[in-house]
Amino acid sequence: MKESVIDHLSELGFSGAEAAVYVALLQEPKATGYRIARLAGKPVPNTYKALDALHKKGAIIVDESGRGRTYTALPVSEFFDGMKRRLDTMRVHLEEELKGLTAGAVEGGIYQLTTPDQVYGRAKTMLREARGVALVDIFPRPLAHLRGDLEAAAKRGLKIWMMVYEPGEVKGCEVIAPKKPALHLEVWKADWMNVVVDSREALYSLLKKDGTAVERAVWIKDPYLAMQAFAGAFHEFAFDRTGQLLWAGKSKDDIETEVKRFSRRYVTDDSFYEVMRPWINIEKIHELRRKADREDAARQRSAGKDKGKEKK
Repeated sequence: MKESVIDHLSELGFSGAEAAVYVALLQEPKATGYRIARLAGKPVPNTYKALDALHKKGAIIVDESGRGRTYTALPVSEFFDGMKRRLDTMRVHLEEELKGLTAGAVEGGIYQLTTPDQVYGRAKTMLREARGVALVDIFPRPLAHLRGDLEAAAKRGLKIWMMVYEPGEVKGCEVIAPKKPALHLEVWKADWMNVVVDSREALYSLLKKDGTAVERAVWIKDPYLAMQAFAGAFHEFAFDRTGQLLWAGKSKDDIETEVKRFSRRYVTDDSFYEVMRPWINIEKIHELRRKADREDAARQRSAGKDKGKEKK
């Protein structure tokens, strides 16, 4: 029996004896307790304890219609479906019962995440609770896990800018890619998924290629550090997007127009400047932006006059 099977069953809460008995029953259904003990290589008393525990878990069924009691393992898919239903029911009950006991949102800090479930769970929560903007840098395998959540967040109005490494779209999201995306996938022995929302939270994660474990992962819930993470991600995305325009032979005016577009779309008051309010003069920021708007309008009027003269 493969050790990986026992390890996976152990992660589901099976003891070593329970895992051995369950696998033995998958190999030989409708077996008696004594037969199972021989197949699993376990003492008879331990085998019956394991059978009782597996029955309570819903992993096996018991037939008492004949002369002796026999046991049969449910297929893994059927067992998982039943476990999921029980967990969903338990979750609803627990959320209702614990509603008044929760202390509220997690306080600021830097938290290490150690399992893929923690990483994906945090990313999904961040997208669900985001107010305005999300920047996402993500490899293909993590994207497959997060695609539905990204599309749902975009559908409710979240502005999402993504760096991806395989061709394709994510509904409602603006997608860009580095110049040689396949090279990143060849060079890296792990999958990264980095998410920054509203300059308030950031998640940096590096996952094993097979998705079974975490190499590194931190969740940052600190407004200053998350703001710096947002700025870094934005400028990386802006650099790649500007490079795309240069490689495509776009004019200076076209590039300037595009830079203004994505800057105004993703660097908003709510997603960036409001977070910095304790440390900056927000009114001065607004004044500088209004001045820049007036200068742009003046340049456009001047350009329009020049074109009119050329026609004459």
